[in-house]
Amino acid sequence: MNARASLHVPGVASWIEFRAAREQRVRAVRFPRLTLVRVREGAKEICHGGQRMLAHAATLLLAPAGSVMDVCNQPGAGRFRSECLTLDPTLVEHFAVREAGLLHGAPPPPCVAVTPMLAEVWAHAMHGWETPTDARVLAHRLEELLLALALAGHGAALRPAASLAVSERVRRLLLAKPGADWRADQVAAQLHCSAATLRRQLARERAAFSDILRECRLGQALMLLQTSPWPVARIAAECGYDCASRFAVSFRQRYGLSPSALRATLPAG
Repeated sequence: MNARASLHVPGVASWIEFRAAREQRVRAVRFPRLTLVRVREGAKEICHGGQRMLAHAATLLLAPAGSVMDVCNQPGAGRFRSECLTLDPTLVEHFAVREAGLLHGAPPPPCVAVTPMLAEVWAHAMHGWETPTDARVLAHRLEELLLALALAGHGAALRPAASLAVSERVRRLLLAKPGADWRADQVAAQLHCSAATLRRQLARERAAFSDILRECRLGQALMLLQTSPWPVARIAAECGYDCASRFAVSFRQRYGLSPSALRATLPAG
């Protein structure tokens, strides 16, 4: 697998390159943070809100924080490749405060056209990942990308998740280390409340601690299966599962295919 398959700059963003040699059909992929995807080779079919769309080299996929999509990565001439930027909530929130007037209106469709200006600022942002760059410089490049998207009329998709929602605060804690042995009372203590209060607050938001934890762990596993050389058993352990077979069952129930089936779609080497 590509040695540069993923890079992370704390407090700024994560960059991941996804590749496939065979069709990948994955159900109910959740994007816990604002994510921007540029398909470089092949196409990505998306089902969102009852609509089917196709992302390709001339489009940019905007996945708002909290969105859930069925995706199908389709190789063209035997290859699929995409660049994926997942932005840190703090960066998005700072941008939203400064440019609040640009974030109104109805959300755009997930796939938007890549205009010459968007292509230019995307390339500028990508260059920041290819060369050693101070985190503050990279953050400014990504904010330039957000501004270009907002000025193009796509600002509503950039609105941050409700940062005061208890479920969002829990999710942010768990995403920092999904494989840890998290318990509700530990998370409650970090949120300065009791476990019972935490459960009641989550219930009011129609959420449950166990569901959020499972979602965070499976999301991490989905990424690792595509970007790391680790065997499935190690990925299961890294994501908090002490039984690889139980992990495989949970993964298939969530995404509609087994970990080994997903691995079989990846390029050799």
